[in-house]
Formats: sequence, structure tokens, C-alpha cells
Amino acid sequence: MVRTGAFAYAKYGYETTFATAVTADKKFGFQDRVSSWTLTNNRINLAQLNQIEPNKFAYGQQQGTLSMNYILSSPWVFGAIYGVPSVGAISNGVATHSYPHASNGQPKNVRSATVEIAFDASDSGSGDIVRTLKGCITNSLALSTTVGQTVDVTQDMSYGREDVPATTFSGGSAPAKPTNEFPYTFAHARLKVADAVIAQVQDLDITFTQNSDMLWGLNSHQAVSSYRRVFDITGRFRASWLDKTRLENVLNQVEAGTSGNFTETVGGTIELEIVFTNGQSGANLKTITILGSGLAPTNINITGIEPVEPVFEEIEWQVKSCTVSCDNSISAAEE
Repeated sequence: MVRTGAFAYAKYGYETTFATAVTADKKFGFQDRVSSWTLTNNRINLAQLNQIEPNKFAYGQQQGTLSMNYILSSPWVFGAIYGVPSVGAISNGVATHSYPHASNGQPKNVRSATVEIAFDASDSGSGDIVRTLKGCITNSLALSTTVGQTVDVTQDMSYGREDVPATTFSGGSAPAKPTNEFPYTFAHARLKVADAVIAQVQDLDITFTQNSDMLWGLNSHQAVSSYRRVFDITGRFRASWLDKTRLENVLNQVEAGTSGNFTETVGGTIELEIVFTNGQSGANLKTITILGSGLAPTNINITGIEPVEPVFEEIEWQVKSCTVSCDNSISAAEE
């Protein structure tokens, strides 16, 4: 009998030591799904003189990739990029969780996780299939939303170790739900650039890219560590074309700009602010605020200049750094 995703689950837990398995019991988000999943042993074909068929097979690194898609429902996924947050005291029923940790700053090492994905194959007679992926590092974390849709997350990961699968569900159940979760949609999002709220935004996305990689060593086909390179934070938004402000932001980053002055970034007290909030107050408040500094638009695209069509401007941008603050009623991050 063929089975659907109703017979499967995926959950994760942050590791203390790279590729040392921990109990995976965290839920990624609402409507989580495995969009792609590949494991390779990097087979090496060895040819031989006097024949055209391969003579032997050798095997290189064990490498796995995993992509999870889900609806943003809690802030804890930012821990894959920023590590453990600092947490303020609860006031009026709300605590603020800050990424990165106030005393540590932007982490220079990669935070790994154990991901467990299981499939109920008991009817096969050989037991269930429970795969434990160790040393999972997040390559990129992308958030996007558009009018009429949810705030969707794509988390692309790679992993360096996987052992023989187990045949019994670990704990026998799906991951526990976060204590504090909420399905964010486009209606719960707000965008501010250079101290000004951008009106009539049609779609918005932001991507955190660690440019992380695995490290292998002699005497093992599995990864022994991981490291990260330059941290890139990029994004785009599309809104109604109402004025020339964004156009001048792009033009002023060359010396021939309309103001006649070179400006490296757009400036402002708040250069970039993306807020996702449920609009409640007190202990019911759930807010995720992304603040970016060093905002530099990359290009501007204008669409819709044709009969009876709305005209939009699309801006692609990059920031030098970001902080994420999350307000909710939880006294400690569910790490």
C-alpha cells in the first residue's frame, strides 16, 4: 500500500558538538515539508587498460543535502544562523529574544543540528525507516511573502554524517509544537526603508546566506567539522511606483548620482526594518523584527508600463549586517 506524508515526520535539535547527535524534538514550522533530500557517496569509477567497462568502484565523501519548506510560525529557526539568543526579563507578559546574543555578537562558527526524518513503513515487514542526519548546517535561510499568501521559509542545509537507519520511530511521535507559534501571513508584515514605511508592497523576501561548508579529513569518509565564510544578507521587494526616492537611492551610489554626491548606503536612523507581528498586545504579542544596517540597493526594475496595467518598482538590495529581535511570552528560547 502506498503511503503519503501523513505517515512521516521531520524534526530537529541544535547540537552542542558538530555531528554529535542530540534528541531531535523541534518542529520547523507550520505545513513543514521536505522539498528535496539527497545523499551521495561520491562514487569514483576506476577504468583499466584493455577494457571499456569500469573495473572497480571507489568511494569518496559522504555528502547530504536537505531543503525544508514551511510557514514561519516561531523565531527559533533563526538560531541556525545566529546561535543562542540573549533574553530579557518578562515585562507586561513579554520577553525579548535578541539574535545575535548581545554579549557574543555575530557568531563566527557554524551552528549544527541533528535532523530526524522518519517514515512509517511497518506494513513492509522490515520495520519503520528512521534516518538521523548529523552535523546539519544551514547554508541559507530565506523568508518570502506576497499579497494573499503566508510568510514562507526555505531552509537549505547540508550534512556530513548519516548512520544506518533505525527501524522504530524515536519517541514514536511527531515533533512537539513550539509553546508559542503563530502562522504569519502577508497581512502581518511591514517594511521600512530609510525611516520611511514602504506603502503598497506586493511581495517581499530576505535571504540569510552563511556560505558555510563541510571539512573532511583523512581516515573518514564523513565530515569532521564545518566553517563559514562571508555572511551575505540580501533581498528584494516590489511595490507600487509612487515617487523617485528608490530610483535616487540607486543613482546616488555612483558619483554621477542626481544629488551629485556618492552615497555608499541609503542612510537613515533605521535603514531597513522588516516586521512580522500578530498585532496583539501583552502576553498575546508575537513579533519578529529584522533590522538591517548598511543598506545598499543593487538595482531597480520597473514593470507594467503598458495600457491599463499597474506600474511597480522592484528593488534588489543587500545589507552589511542584521539583528533579529523577537517578542513573545516565552521566558527562555526553545533551543
